[in-house]
Amino acid sequence: MFVTEEVETFLAIARSGSLAQAARIVHAAQSTVSYRLSCLEKRLGQPLVLRARGANGVGLTAAGQHYRELAERWEHLVSEAARLRDDDHSTLAAGCADAISIHLFPSIVGPLLERQPRLRLTLETARSGELCERVVSGHLDVAFVFYEPVHADLRVRTLAEYPMVAVSCAELGPSDSVSVAELSGGREIYLPWGPDYDLWRQRNMLREPVHTITKAHSLPPVLRGPGTWAVVPAFMAAELAAATGCRVMPMRDEPPARVVYWVERARHRAANTAALHELEQVLTGWRTADT
Repeated sequence: MFVTEEVETFLAIARSGSLAQAARIVHAAQSTVSYRLSCLEKRLGQPLVLRARGANGVGLTAAGQHYRELAERWEHLVSEAARLRDDDHSTLAAGCADAISIHLFPSIVGPLLERQPRLRLTLETARSGELCERVVSGHLDVAFVFYEPVHADLRVRTLAEYPMVAVSCAELGPSDSVSVAELSGGREIYLPWGPDYDLWRQRNMLREPVHTITKAHSLPPVLRGPGTWAVVPAFMAAELAAATGCRVMPMRDEPPARVVYWVERARHRAANTAALHELEQVLTGWRTADT
């Protein structure tokens, strides 16, 4: 017997090797994950997961390995059945990091829906690591993220690379570019663009920011504050300038560029092949226009 919640939870555990990560993947409390696993093991009459006290992760028993094969076949059949149910509808579940969702994805969605007007689209926004886990678990068909994941079950491609620019409503002088030294007297708004960006901040002796913003949609109202400035990918600049009246300037200190990656599962892609193919065609035109 297959109970959807139990199978999805078991596969999340098997693929991530962690009850805590599985809980994030299926959007449930860790206690719920443990309960579902316990119910499944009782129904099957044998343990599926090896729980070692003090270990960082979990493994599968021989029965668990066998059940994983059955569960993945069941998962594939469910996807095929959903495709029959939807008849001539295509489905696509995509995930985007916040800034990509706001500033880049709108220019992709329109052309995609023109090519596939009957497409049923699901869009999630989360941190890059969480989105990659959702792709591995099969909850997302594709994700657009800022960090290149390393995972045997993922296929990763580079979509685009964007320089980082300074945005500020402060008076910065007549120059066409700006340095960190010119900005540091103001008030920095920090956004977590990744370890390489944090290292660049350390090298340039940027210390405690006046504000920390973890989601790009929260930046405009804070950026309007007196003397504030931030460093953002160039694709955000035009909309920020329109929304806040800020000035956009290239940086002479050359912060590391932001790369946007396409992430999908390396296996079990068949159910959404048509929709992913259409998305790839749209992105081909989008990248050409972007350059």
